[in-house]
Amino acid sequence: MILILKAGSSYNNIRTDYGDFEDWIKERMNLNEDEYFVHPIGNYQNLPPDLHFKGIIITGSHSMVTNIKPKGSKICNWLLSAQKSAIPILGICYGHQLLSLLVDGSVEYNANGTIIGSTRTYLTQAGQQDKLIGGFPPHFEVYKAHKQSVSRLPKSAEILATSESGRIDVFRLNKSTWGVQFHPEFDQNITRAYIHEQSEELIDEGLDPLELSNNVVNVDYGVRILKCFKQIINNA
Repeated sequence: MILILKAGSSYNNIRTDYGDFEDWIKERMNLNEDEYFVHPIGNYQNLPPDLHFKGIIITGSHSMVTNIKPKGSKICNWLLSAQKSAIPILGICYGHQLLSLLVDGSVEYNANGTIIGSTRTYLTQAGQQDKLIGGFPPHFEVYKAHKQSVSRLPKSAEILATSESGRIDVFRLNKSTWGVQFHPEFDQNITRAYIHEQSEELIDEGLDPLELSNNVVNVDYGVRILKCFKQIINNA
């Protein structure tokens, strides 16, 4: 069984039209009802039940990870133990940033503001050899929606992909823990819906929501990542 740690929820309008983070994950991974369990992180103190999980996915959130103090919380201590035991873990956006904080990395606000829409990510040499994304092209399009990014990782982490500006898009800790700054569970419609929901804020930042929306392309690399992660879990 796969544990989906629910770090937050999407906008009300988006949930009404498309569902929520965990819905997109289970749909993209073709998970049956008996193949996953959703546990809200909440205040970081309530642990998931002991169901002998074979893998863990940490969802995105609209919260800023720098506003929390994960060190010492029950959930984060539990995650550290799971990570050290080599259970396959995938952190998505907020989950990616949370994993970095657990190993003494740093997260900061993006200098240029919100990053949203379709954007290209570039594999590093280590990424080209990685079992999660190594079979992908040297660069490919992904969906993003975030205001903060991982700015520093410990030397033990492997940086697997970066944005054009050099931000960390994918990293790996040990052999079976990954963080991805983008949203592999998004599709073209959900990404455009996020742009629409944040349009006023984007305009205030000097961005053009219509242009961003028109530039959202239809890609399947996110689905491929989630299905590959499922295969890694099944082979663990």
